[in-house]
Amino acid sequence: MPKNSLAKKQNILDRKEIPGDPYAYVYRRVDRNNRWFLYYLDSDKGNKHRFTLKNPDGTYPLPTKGGQEEAWMLGVAKFIELKAKTDRGEEIKALTFGSMVHQFLDKEKRRISSIPQEGITKESYRLIDTQCRWIRDYINDDKKEIHKLRKNSFMNYETWRKERAVQFNKPVPKQTTITAEMSCLRRMFKQIAVDNNFIHQDNVPSIPSIKQSKDKKHRRDDLTAKEWEELERVARLYYIKGKTRILDENYTIKKDNQGKYETISNIAFKGPRGKKQLVHRELSYLAMRVSMDTGIRPGSMRKLKWKDISENTTIPKEERKIWVNIDVPAEKTKTGRSYRIAAPIAKFLERIRVLTKYKKMEDYIFANQDSGKQISERIWQNNLCELLVEARLANWREDHDSQTKKVIVHSGKTLTWYSFRHTYITMRLSAGVPLPTVAANTDTSMKYIQEHYFHYRADESTEILGKGRKIKPAEESLRWIGSVGYLNPN
Repeated sequence: MPKNSLAKKQNILDRKEIPGDPYAYVYRRVDRNNRWFLYYLDSDKGNKHRFTLKNPDGTYPLPTKGGQEEAWMLGVAKFIELKAKTDRGEEIKALTFGSMVHQFLDKEKRRISSIPQEGITKESYRLIDTQCRWIRDYINDDKKEIHKLRKNSFMNYETWRKERAVQFNKPVPKQTTITAEMSCLRRMFKQIAVDNNFIHQDNVPSIPSIKQSKDKKHRRDDLTAKEWEELERVARLYYIKGKTRILDENYTIKKDNQGKYETISNIAFKGPRGKKQLVHRELSYLAMRVSMDTGIRPGSMRKLKWKDISENTTIPKEERKIWVNIDVPAEKTKTGRSYRIAAPIAKFLERIRVLTKYKKMEDYIFANQDSGKQISERIWQNNLCELLVEARLANWREDHDSQTKKVIVHSGKTLTWYSFRHTYITMRLSAGVPLPTVAANTDTSMKYIQEHYFHYRADESTEILGKGRKIKPAEESLRWIGSVGYLNPN
């Protein structure tokens, strides 16, 4: 017997086997302060494991023969736990919550890239890091082994998160913020714990889906004036020309000596295919402009043909260079009703006529330049995602790919092609266009607009509400407003 093996054997005292497994036993080690250990052999992988035995309160069994029974009971419980893990195909070595977070962040950090549409940005990583800090704070135990987490460990996360923010004098997080944190947690368990066999998918704690209030559900995400301005500007100056503004190491947009943004090409293909790609991009941009000036549904817009456009003969000739009529047939609408739109989109249609190969009355206005058919929803969606990222309004989502692009909008909104319709309706109402007119021009009911779109702001509506009225002002200052004592001196 080798000398080292003999020494190890001499260090083992009071060995007691686990019933049913000849390769599992509890013993006391002389060279480890006589502490008690469990030896376990994973026969499938041939890996040997040793675990120090201690009670849940952190105390150890007596380091003498008298502690054997207590140690043996702890060893049996540990053996059952380990045997269950091997039967599920999980790793024997436990993964702590803190280690899972660190491994996840290391993985995300390696994905940081300054190349457009590759990996994640530094800004995205900082957001992920913040999300992980909140989650770690919630667990409050980095040494907690993930397989010991209860199934309902995260059920109270939403309430805790809001209360914790108040404790730190921070704004109460939006539902979208908490949803993003739960999404980050799901990815963490999947990519680190499950994929590396530390835990089976069935044993991952339940991660709640955060429900929005009824009021939030009914609201439609639209664009602010600033968001629209940046989106339109970037689309017109960069995106449809196949350019991307370059970021430096500090995630700021680089400028040359003349103060102009430095750019690189972001076209996926060269030659005729690349040119077609640019045409489809510009058609998407023009569709965005048409949607913002009409409120037409994306599905109806994709079906529009040149025959659906007519001249508005009721207005002066000069104005006809601005305004056209769009007749949307019933079969092209969501409601099954035909309707007419008056829209200031003449110049956009003129530009489409220059771009497209399909100009006949029966041709689609927004046509795939290869087939003449409708441009696919995938192309429309991918182009919008790319544009949102180009405009720095969003970052790529973890699960996006070249076929189905997905983004996370910085504001927490869900921005889709419908957002242009929502923005149109909101802006027309804010401009004082009567509700019946907006409803008729967008093929929807007044009730639906009131419930889903109408972001009424009383303090911004005084001019409209006061039209046609002569109202006498108060004779004194309004110092009494908000003063209960002034209104009720007794």
